[in-house]
Amino acid sequence: MLIGRRLVAFTLAEMLIAIAVLALLVLLITRLFNSAANITTTGNKRMDVDAQSRALFDRIAVDVAQMVKRTDVDYYLKSSANSQNGNDHLAFYSVVPGYSTTSASPISLVAYRINAQNKGERMAKGLFWNGDTSGTPIVFLPLTISSTWPAATTGSIDSDYELIAPNVFRFEYSYLLKNSVLSDTPWDVGAGHTGVAGMQDVVAISVAIAVIDPKSRVIVSDTQLTSLRDAMTDFASTMKPGDLITQWQGALDSTTNVPRVAVSAIRIYERYFQLAPKP
Repeated sequence: MLIGRRLVAFTLAEMLIAIAVLALLVLLITRLFNSAANITTTGNKRMDVDAQSRALFDRIAVDVAQMVKRTDVDYYLKSSANSQNGNDHLAFYSVVPGYSTTSASPISLVAYRINAQNKGERMAKGLFWNGDTSGTPIVFLPLTISSTWPAATTGSIDSDYELIAPNVFRFEYSYLLKNSVLSDTPWDVGAGHTGVAGMQDVVAISVAIAVIDPKSRVIVSDTQLTSLRDAMTDFASTMKPGDLITQWQGALDSTTNVPRVAVSAIRIYERYFQLAPKP
């Protein structure tokens, strides 16, 4: 451009400064967008695991609240005589609807487990009273759940199982007794009791789970997830409330077998499910 007889233009230094400022602005904006994307992704992962844990806990709450508490029926529960290493199995009778090919009684056999693929399953098998021969009856002692329905207490296949929590890979429970002690045995040894006896000593069942979000699950092999699951310790009678969660979180923080991006998406939850008082 000519002004009078002078030619006005940007100098090389001015051009370099402008380019540098533009590059800096682009970098800042890119980081801002990346941070927003990361926050959104993390939030979505958290909502995914929250939703799945909530669905599982809501189902357990209904089943436990309607648990049949009688001294003449069996329970498959963790105890000093039935210690369960790793993921626990839980099976009992409950007044909830269960799968049945015909009209059944209001009682169902309910069972929870983590299957071989590290996914949470629930079974609700609709039963009949023992006087009815048209279907599978409710089993009274001395017959037991484990002898009558092995799939309720093992990893055996049963078509009545449904996949209720596909990303829950760790499942552990304990008992809050009436003496306010958190125990791995569902009766009060100090009171001289030696059996379940209709859950007479139990106020609530404490359930702890570990959940990985679906996107992170894709980048973690079954072997890696199993290794992480095994590193998360079982409940011990010496533990106080909160100790199990602390130890599980320590296992997550110290693991080197699972990518950190996946470990950071794993959430641990614990909830107490109160048993309804016996009528």
